Amino acid sequence: MNTFERYKRSLIKGYVWFVMAAVILMLPAFAAAGDIKPKMQQKINEYKKKTVEWAAHPEIVKATKEANAKGPIMGNVKWRELKDDDPILQSYSTNATAKLLVKLMEANAKIVNKIALSGDKGHGVAYTPVQKRLAYIAAGKPNFDEPFNGNVWQQGESQPDPNTNIDSVQIAVPVKDGGKVIGVLLVSLTAANLQ
Repeated sequence: MNTFERYKRSLIKGYVWFVMAAVILMLPAFAAAGDIKPKMQQKINEYKKKTVEWAAHPEIVKATKEANAKGPIMGNVKWRELKDDDPILQSYSTNATAKLLVKLMEANAKIVNKIALSGDKGHGVAYTPVQKRLAYIAAGKPNFDEPFNGNVWQQGESQPDPNTNIDSVQIAVPVKDGGKVIGVLLVSLTAANLQ
């Protein structure tokens, strides 16, 4: 083997080692991207308590009861067919309860990027104006089913919210009327501001 071939082989080995080292050093950053750190969890816990308080607001309880009395007005397929400017679609983000949700969100704008209220069948009651909510009926998903069974639910890691595309941690709590669960209040927390 001549000097040039040894030099070429040495460069290739060096390059391979460099790439392997770079990948190994970058792995923790990728693995931790959605992890919830202890400092984040403290703020999430604070917002869980706030969300429980919000869910007990008389306007939220009243609107949920009224929506439950009417029941779902459509399914998810019909919901997805609605245009963004459809009056039915718009009514969920402009009704009196949606205005209250907007006030709650704006008062906590650094952390909260979305709030959605669902009735007992998982059907929409009100939500803050964001891109079109992907599903009208949320039943069958952990962020509805867990709180509807009386638990406070938290997403296990941060990930882009499906409506806002903001890296978020979702939490959801039961809405109760006299101790009976009648709906679910979901809040999306901006992950970057939980740090």
